[in-house]
Amino acid sequence: MNSDPNFSSLLASIARCDAVYEPDDQIARHRFSQLGSTVLGRYCDAGHQAIAHRDPDGWATLTICGTRVSEGSLREHAVDLFEDVDFSPRDIGNGVQVAAGAIDGLGSVYSWAVALLQDQELIRVEGHSLGGQRTHLAPLFVPISRLDRAIAWEPPKAANDTFYQTYAPAIARTITILNGADPWAAWPWISGGLVHPPGPILWLHNANWSWITRESWPGGEMLSASDHDVSQILLSVQHLSAALPG
Repeated sequence: MNSDPNFSSLLASIARCDAVYEPDDQIARHRFSQLGSTVLGRYCDAGHQAIAHRDPDGWATLTICGTRVSEGSLREHAVDLFEDVDFSPRDIGNGVQVAAGAIDGLGSVYSWAVALLQDQELIRVEGHSLGGQRTHLAPLFVPISRLDRAIAWEPPKAANDTFYQTYAPAIARTITILNGADPWAAWPWISGGLVHPPGPILWLHNANWSWITRESWPGGEMLSASDHDVSQILLSVQHLSAALPG
């Protein structure tokens, strides 16, 4: 199983994944600046929101927004919710299936981000919720040789096992994180072949953590919907970072 997580690094990631939800362009850029990042650009359309930046250590990073429910315009709310709940598997060839809502328009986001970087520069990817689901799909749009690390916070199920087998080198460099009994990380509840990566998966629970697999995760519960709240996860990781600095 994996070594202990670097919770200081994970805290920086979830703070950015929180900040990327900000709908105002200038405020979002300022929040990233306060977190020590140099913003390269911000992408925003009806179905996507992301910030490309260099993190405090100089790594080129793409932070992808999750479902804009409490932030953004009514049109953005509607589009994001539709893409979040659209769990129909889409066959993209060679037996690979991915969540239709997650992949729609995603190529444009990755193409935009890669174009901002130096030639052959490595890139890191991170995101929460729908953004985490889209983080898992990074190897569809970025050469595996250029993907350094990915962090998928509470993603709904993004793809089938053939996808994870096909892109195993990239998935091996991806940290998937589930929190408590988050019901939306268990979405779609009737999967149609869509699953979480085979693991290991980092599970945050009861002010602690453990490495698990998708089979050993107890699953989501509708009465635990607050476990999906990015602000709650931020508090949990702050606690773990203080108690168990990486």
